[in-house]
Amino acid sequence: MSTTETATRVLDGIELPPVGTYTFDPSHTTVEFIGTHMFTKTRGRFTEAEGTIEIAERPEDSKVDVVIKAGSLQSNSEQRDGHLKSPDFLNVDEYPQITFKSTAFRHAGGATFELDGDLQIKDLTNPVTLMGEFLGYATNPFDKVSAGFTASTKIEREDWGMTWNMALEAGGFLVGRTVTIEVEVEALKSED
Repeated sequence: MSTTETATRVLDGIELPPVGTYTFDPSHTTVEFIGTHMFTKTRGRFTEAEGTIEIAERPEDSKVDVVIKAGSLQSNSEQRDGHLKSPDFLNVDEYPQITFKSTAFRHAGGATFELDGDLQIKDLTNPVTLMGEFLGYATNPFDKVSAGFTASTKIEREDWGMTWNMALEAGGFLVGRTVTIEVEVEALKSED
């Protein structure tokens, strides 16, 4: 074995995964969102998300690219799903993909990091920052290097043109403006 293959990289006491390209494992990746309906949190998910993570020699040079099929949205209500997919919100017929491309990676201490990027929903792109955590890496039973990450951010949906709402008789609005996005990723290292 070469020194490169056996060299361990450590940052702030955390052993970093090997340098290379990692592809999202769809059966172990979730992209979920949390919004507010009147008083309660409403949760949903996108069941089809693809992505790659480029782990660079210098962690700050690492990159992430994600493509989500907007029409794969599920929230346990066919009526709500139909409305969220309509032109009032995601307009999935005209804009079938949601994309995220990272622009900067920052170590935030221990296993935590901040990931800046451009989030495109419909025809609008805005910068977002995800707060994340590196969960570790290991060789899985199929002899593939697997790495785990979690990340989340909050967005104002109106920044992406999703302005539909209804005023409530007692004051306030039916649908909250802030949406939390939570991502859990297990990614597999591509063969060299």
